[in-house]
Amino acid sequence: MTYDARAVANYFLELGNAESIRITPMAMQKFVYFAHGWMLGVYERPLISQRIEAWDYGPVISDLYHAFKQFGNQPITEPAKVFQIAGTTIRVTHPGIPKYQDPKVTDLLGRVWEAYKHFTAIQLSNMTHAPDSPWSTARKNNQPFIDDDLIKRYFSALPR
Repeated sequence: MTYDARAVANYFLELGNAESIRITPMAMQKFVYFAHGWMLGVYERPLISQRIEAWDYGPVISDLYHAFKQFGNQPITEPAKVFQIAGTTIRVTHPGIPKYQDPKVTDLLGRVWEAYKHFTAIQLSNMTHAPDSPWSTARKNNQPFIDDDLIKRYFSALPR
């Protein structure tokens, strides 16, 4: 099962709020990217349903960008919303990941949080720009998206 990237982001916001750690939009992009990468590397399955794009300044999940762009480089203060339109009705929800649904997922998200929560957004961004990283490989090959197989190979090879 894959999740909406906004649900994963909202989960990280909950973890951050519980520890009074504020997360900027750029840092959130990296948290979700790393979580997706580790899910592919450890469990060989994707975490999020959205594709990761290779933007000029790093890997980006477009839905997250649009959900949090109003915060600029300031901390995110509200969870991501999803707008669902049915006929003339617009329903707004805050997607989330139920803690009981898949213990592997919530365990992995907790481990990603513990590993990366003390890095600044710039430090996290620099990690995604490492030579031979999935982002740098996609950019070098002029690919607009970062292929999950590339991400999986990269994270599978990292020490755990």
